[in-house]
Amino acid sequence: MKRHFHTAAIAILLLLPGVAMATTTVSRIAAVVNSEIITTNQLNRELAERANGAKVPPSQLSDLRQQVLSELIEKTLLMQKIDELGIKVSDAEIESAVNDVQKQNKLTREQLVEALRSEGMPFEKYKDNLRQQILRYKLVGREVQAKVEVTTREVSDYFREHIDDYREKPFLRLSRITFPIPPKSTTVQIEAIRDKAQAALERLKKGEEFYPVLLSYTANQSAEGGDMGTFAEGELTRDFERAVRDLKEGEVSGLVETPSGFHILQVTERNAGKIRQFDEVKEEIQRTLREQKTEERYKEWSQNLRKGAYIDIRL
Repeated sequence: MKRHFHTAAIAILLLLPGVAMATTTVSRIAAVVNSEIITTNQLNRELAERANGAKVPPSQLSDLRQQVLSELIEKTLLMQKIDELGIKVSDAEIESAVNDVQKQNKLTREQLVEALRSEGMPFEKYKDNLRQQILRYKLVGREVQAKVEVTTREVSDYFREHIDDYREKPFLRLSRITFPIPPKSTTVQIEAIRDKAQAALERLKKGEEFYPVLLSYTANQSAEGGDMGTFAEGELTRDFERAVRDLKEGEVSGLVETPSGFHILQVTERNAGKIRQFDEVKEEIQRTLREQKTEERYKEWSQNLRKGAYIDIRL
């Protein structure tokens, strides 16, 4: 069963299609859950809503019916438990949930009502759905989440075992010297620009510093360039990526020819991606572990709820 642990998730209801009502002349008992019954009419209505107007292949219909019936049984058990524990939802809580939906979707009350009406859902029905979801949220919070604990040891162990998940993306920083090729340049002119770029590259290979070489060409406006910034994997063009792939920090590429000019690239920094500090991520890990434990504990709690109930499936 899908559970909503945050009121914000209620906004998803805005996307639900209108319920297609199934018409059946005879309603039989599909299942008995303690003192309550689930009818075939209820089951058929739920099936129609799931199908949303689409025709379910006969080969899948039986499995779908069993799945939906199982979910209806679980929903019934939850509501019975809610009644047993006396869990309530006030009108103020419903109003607060509706206001949350409006804020998240940037809607006025009138716009929300109209959006629901266009999907075939009366506003009162929508509020009733909210009430049911909040009731289940409170139940799970009381019976499951409140009993979940995450220790400091578990958090540190998880961090150590999943250390690569907390590594920042690797990146490199590049500088460039570009000798532009003016539009409509002749072959002779392009070759002259290539020779100038090759001469600059030879100076760099002999040990001259990158920026003095760059400045010597920008002074007469035959070249341009400078710091290009940082790039993560996949952000460079194919030609530039290939040119710097095997370069270490401080090394320069060969000439990279593109339609716009001849380029010399220097890797000024290559960073494999630093590990985020434990203090930065511990709350994130706590949430992850709490969600995992809540999911596991809910399954166990739900199974025990079924085991302790009288369930008679009659289909």
